[in-house]
Amino acid sequence: MDRKFLTVFAVFDLQTQSKLKLWQDAVLKKGNCGTQTMDIPFHISLGSFPIECEQELILRIKDICSKKNKFKINLQKVNKFGNSVLFVQPENSEELFYLHSLFDNNYANGFEWHAHATIFCGEDEEVLLAENVLNGQFEPFTATVTSIAMGEFFPTRMIIDETLL
Repeated sequence: MDRKFLTVFAVFDLQTQSKLKLWQDAVLKKGNCGTQTMDIPFHISLGSFPIECEQELILRIKDICSKKNKFKINLQKVNKFGNSVLFVQPENSEELFYLHSLFDNNYANGFEWHAHATIFCGEDEEVLLAENVLNGQFEPFTATVTSIAMGEFFPTRMIIDETLL
Protein backbone atom coordinates (compact mmCIF):
# COMPACT_ATOMS: atom_id res chain seq x y z
CA MET A 1 0.00 0.00 0.00
CA ASP A 2 1.53 3.32 -0.99
CA ARG A 3 -0.68 5.64 1.05
CA LYS A 4 -0.22 6.57 4.68
CA PHE A 5 -2.61 5.43 7.38
CA LEU A 6 -3.01 5.53 11.16
CA THR A 7 -3.08 2.53 13.49
CA VAL A 8 -4.37 2.52 17.07
CA PHE A 9 -2.88 -0.14 19.33
CA ALA A 10 -2.91 -1.55 22.86
CA VAL A 11 0.62 -1.39 24.30
CA PHE A 12 2.12 -3.87 26.78
CA ASP A 13 3.96 -3.14 30.03
CA LEU A 14 7.77 -2.80 30.14
CA GLN A 15 8.35 -6.33 31.47
CA THR A 16 6.39 -7.78 28.54
CA GLN A 17 8.23 -5.47 26.12
CA SER A 18 11.54 -6.86 27.40
CA LYS A 19 10.42 -10.48 27.17
CA LEU A 20 9.08 -10.12 23.61
CA LYS A 21 12.23 -8.23 22.58
CA LEU A 22 14.42 -11.08 23.87
CA TRP A 23 12.46 -13.55 21.75
CA GLN A 24 12.58 -11.29 18.72
CA ASP A 25 16.35 -10.82 19.19
CA ALA A 26 16.79 -14.61 19.34
CA VAL A 27 15.05 -14.85 15.97
CA LEU A 28 17.10 -12.01 14.50
CA LYS A 29 20.37 -13.58 15.71
CA LYS A 30 19.68 -16.52 13.40
CA GLY A 31 20.39 -14.21 10.46
CA ASN A 32 16.86 -13.09 9.69
CA CYS A 33 16.22 -9.38 9.45
CA GLY A 34 12.51 -9.44 8.58
CA THR A 35 10.17 -6.68 7.48
CA GLN A 36 8.43 -6.08 10.81
CA THR A 37 8.29 -2.50 12.12
CA MET A 38 11.06 -2.23 14.70
CA ASP A 39 10.68 1.31 16.03
CA ILE A 40 7.39 0.94 17.90
CA PRO A 41 6.54 -0.97 21.08
CA PHE A 42 5.10 -4.48 20.99
CA HIS A 43 1.34 -4.19 20.86
CA ILE A 44 -1.98 -5.51 19.65
CA SER A 45 -3.45 -3.40 16.84
CA LEU A 46 -7.02 -2.29 17.50
CA GLY A 47 -7.84 -0.65 14.16
CA SER A 48 -6.48 1.39 11.27
CA PHE A 49 -7.82 4.67 9.91
CA PRO A 50 -7.32 7.29 7.22
CA ILE A 51 -4.69 9.90 8.05
CA GLU A 52 -7.39 12.60 8.24
CA CYS A 53 -8.75 11.04 11.46
CA GLU A 54 -5.68 11.95 13.56
CA GLN A 55 -7.20 14.67 15.76
CA GLU A 56 -10.46 12.78 16.29
CA LEU A 57 -8.54 9.65 17.33
CA ILE A 58 -6.24 11.57 19.71
CA LEU A 59 -9.33 12.90 21.51
CA ARG A 60 -10.93 9.44 21.58
CA ILE A 61 -7.75 7.82 22.94
CA LYS A 62 -7.39 10.45 25.69
CA ASP A 63 -11.05 10.08 26.66
CA ILE A 64 -10.88 6.27 26.83
CA CYS A 65 -7.62 6.27 28.79
CA SER A 66 -9.09 8.69 31.34
CA LYS A 67 -11.84 6.13 32.09
CA LYS A 68 -10.39 2.66 31.42
CA ASN A 69 -8.06 0.72 33.72
CA LYS A 70 -4.95 -1.21 32.77
CA PHE A 71 -5.71 -4.90 32.41
CA LYS A 72 -4.04 -8.30 32.30
CA ILE A 73 -4.02 -10.48 29.21
CA ASN A 74 -2.66 -13.99 28.77
CA LEU A 75 -0.28 -14.45 25.86
CA GLN A 76 -0.86 -18.10 25.16
CA LYS A 77 0.91 -19.36 22.05
CA VAL A 78 2.97 -18.71 18.93
CA ASN A 79 0.99 -18.60 15.71
CA LYS A 80 1.36 -17.26 12.17
CA PHE A 81 -0.55 -15.75 9.29
CA GLY A 82 0.32 -17.99 6.35
CA ASN A 83 4.10 -18.22 6.24
CA SER A 84 4.73 -14.48 6.34
CA VAL A 85 3.87 -13.22 9.86
CA LEU A 86 4.89 -14.84 13.14
CA PHE A 87 3.12 -13.60 16.25
CA VAL A 88 2.19 -14.25 19.87
CA GLN A 89 -1.53 -14.87 20.26
CA PRO A 90 -3.47 -13.84 23.35
CA GLU A 91 -6.33 -15.74 24.91
CA ASN A 92 -9.74 -14.19 24.34
CA SER A 93 -10.15 -11.17 26.59
CA GLU A 94 -13.30 -9.17 27.25
CA GLU A 95 -11.24 -6.05 27.94
CA LEU A 96 -9.31 -6.38 24.67
CA PHE A 97 -12.47 -7.04 22.63
CA TYR A 98 -14.07 -3.99 24.25
CA LEU A 99 -11.11 -1.79 23.29
CA HIS A 100 -11.17 -3.19 19.78
CA SER A 101 -14.89 -2.39 19.51
CA LEU A 102 -14.05 1.28 20.17
CA PHE A 103 -11.61 1.29 17.23
CA ASP A 104 -13.20 -1.30 14.94
CA ASN A 105 -11.99 -0.04 11.58
CA ASN A 106 -9.58 -1.71 9.20
CA TYR A 107 -8.76 0.93 6.67
CA ALA A 108 -5.20 -0.20 5.94
CA ASN A 109 -5.64 -3.71 4.60
CA GLY A 110 -9.24 -4.86 4.89
CA PHE A 111 -8.33 -8.07 6.75
CA GLU A 112 -10.56 -9.37 9.53
CA TRP A 113 -9.24 -8.46 12.99
CA HIS A 114 -7.31 -11.13 14.89
CA ALA A 115 -5.66 -10.11 18.15
CA HIS A 116 -1.91 -10.69 17.88
CA ALA A 117 1.49 -9.23 18.76
CA THR A 118 3.82 -9.48 15.76
CA ILE A 119 7.31 -10.80 16.43
CA PHE A 120 8.60 -11.34 12.88
CA CYS A 121 7.55 -10.83 9.25
CA GLY A 122 9.44 -12.23 6.29
CA GLU A 123 9.70 -14.78 3.52
CA ASP A 124 8.38 -18.33 4.00
CA GLU A 125 11.72 -19.94 4.92
CA GLU A 126 12.66 -17.10 7.29
CA VAL A 127 9.32 -17.33 9.10
CA LEU A 128 9.61 -21.10 9.47
CA LEU A 129 13.09 -20.71 10.96
CA ALA A 130 11.83 -17.96 13.26
CA GLU A 131 8.92 -20.16 14.32
CA ASN A 132 11.33 -22.96 15.27
CA VAL A 133 13.41 -20.56 17.36
CA LEU A 134 10.36 -19.12 19.10
CA ASN A 135 8.71 -22.48 19.74
CA GLY A 136 11.89 -23.56 21.52
CA GLN A 137 11.73 -20.59 23.89
CA PHE A 138 8.12 -19.47 24.24
CA GLU A 139 6.14 -20.16 27.39
CA PRO A 140 2.68 -18.67 27.99
CA PHE A 141 2.63 -15.72 30.38
CA THR A 142 0.46 -12.86 31.59
CA ALA A 143 1.07 -9.38 30.22
CA THR A 144 -0.49 -6.07 31.19
CA VAL A 145 -1.97 -3.64 28.67
CA THR A 146 -0.86 -0.28 30.04
CA SER A 147 -1.65 2.24 27.32
CA ILE A 148 -3.31 3.00 24.01
CA ALA A 149 -1.06 4.43 21.34
CA MET A 150 -1.39 5.61 17.77
CA GLY A 151 1.14 5.77 14.99
CA GLU A 152 1.30 6.81 11.37
CA PHE A 153 2.60 4.37 8.77
CA PHE A 154 4.83 4.53 6.51
CA PRO A 155 7.35 5.86 7.37
CA THR A 156 6.55 5.26 11.02
CA ARG A 157 5.74 8.20 13.27
CA MET A 158 4.49 7.74 16.84
CA ILE A 159 1.74 10.26 17.55
CA ILE A 160 0.41 9.49 21.03
CA ASP A 161 0.89 6.90 23.77
CA GLU A 162 -1.66 7.54 26.51
CA THR A 163 -1.53 5.59 29.78
CA LEU A 164 -4.62 3.77 31.02
CA LEU A 165 -5.70 4.30 34.66
